Amino acid sequence: MSSVHDAVVEVFVSRFDLDREKVVADATFDDLDLDSLSQIELATALKKRLGVAITDEELSEVSVVADIVALVEQKGATV
Repeated sequence: MSSVHDAVVEVFVSRFDLDREKVVADATFDDLDLDSLSQIELATALKKRLGVAITDEELSEVSVVADIVALVEQKGATV
């Protein structure tokens, strides 16, 4: 696991009060009981924590936690 992966998981856990064990690579937003508003909150939290801006369009194209980690890494997140 990368440090970016750990940081993204931490954002999910802290922002949405989730169990760390639930935030696995193939977990979908539905699996985590997150709606579209939660996705926007996630983008805001990731920007604060990792300094990367994720657009609504980019968020609509990701479906699982691993996709979000890959997107954040692609944008050059600093951990």
